[in-house]
Amino acid sequence: MRRFFTVLLLTLSAAAYIHAQERLTVSVAVPDGISSENAVTTLTSNLKQALVLNDAAADNSRFVLQTKIAELSKDVTSTAPPMFVTELEISLFITDTASGDILSQTSFTVKGIDDNEQASYMDAVKKVKARDPKLRALINQAKEYFDEHIY
Repeated sequence: MRRFFTVLLLTLSAAAYIHAQERLTVSVAVPDGISSENAVTTLTSNLKQALVLNDAAADNSRFVLQTKIAELSKDVTSTAPPMFVTELEISLFITDTASGDILSQTSFTVKGIDDNEQASYMDAVKKVKARDPKLRALINQAKEYFDEHIY
């Protein structure tokens, strides 16, 4: 009986280990198009948190979440005091570094408003939330691609 339980335990442990190897793990690359170090840190942290919430986070992985940011507009309001409005397009890609394939991608726009230019930029970056449904959909789409085409 003891031998049976030992074999059963080893079998279940091996199955759990194999299952853990099958899941998609993604690391976050340094975002392109951001000059502010604080904005880079904030965005990277929020993206890592999104991966953790969706059970796909890793520090060094074959799959990488890449970010490209384009500044769509930068305006100054005619109010007193003047406010700066920055609109950014944030494009996110989960790519396979081994093959170069894009597993999934999405993009969205965010606006930031503040009393100086850098603060409005930072306000826009802070609008990218870890629990954003678009981020969840991006990660789930990558998981589906991984299950169907890679593993």
